[in-house]
Amino acid sequence: MTPPEEIQHDPGFRIHRGVLSAGEVEALRIECDQLAAQAGSACVRHIRKKSERLHALAHHERLLSLLPSGFHVVRSILFDKTPEENWPVAWHQDLTITVTRQQDVPGYGPWSVKDGTVHVQPPEELLRHMRTLRIHLDDTPAGNGALRVVPRSHLVGRTSREAIPAPEHVCECEPGDILEMSPLILHASSRSTAPSRRRIIHFEYAAPGILHPSLEWDESA
Repeated sequence: MTPPEEIQHDPGFRIHRGVLSAGEVEALRIECDQLAAQAGSACVRHIRKKSERLHALAHHERLLSLLPSGFHVVRSILFDKTPEENWPVAWHQDLTITVTRQQDVPGYGPWSVKDGTVHVQPPEELLRHMRTLRIHLDDTPAGNGALRVVPRSHLVGRTSREAIPAPEHVCECEPGDILEMSPLILHASSRSTAPSRRRIIHFEYAAPGILHPSLEWDESA
């Protein structure tokens, strides 16, 4: 577990520059374009189950080296924002996880089903031991929907943007960059003012043994 003094100095996000090469990015673009076309959607879930390349990417040592030891992947999504699919995302925290089935256990709820997958809000302590890696396949400046975050807002727990009047940071990224973030950090995305393609591979990782023993992750490692 992360020592308390390190947590207090953690901004809740980091940008890792140039993790993937231009050749690796281009291969992933081709793979992701095929998945998006097959799904007919700008948001494709369970991409590790649909692509051996993306399954291998989630377990690549370069990605795992960005995370605490022992973390394993538990969710995978492709976001494919285009000039035609140019939607804003309001300030929020990622408060739900996906599991195989609903089981009433203390601290978990409310429950919901989205796209056939069971979602639930877990205890806040579980979310503190998760990390998200957002792999950028395209230029993502402020004008093309770069993620905006409120540094250190993950330290407050469940909250709202209005409750934290701190300045935001715009996470501008280039192809091959990876944004690492806590699911509890407040984040948002504006509608693009100069829209172009913006493909993001979104992997969520969790520490071992944090899920209630009666539950199973929807996506196992």
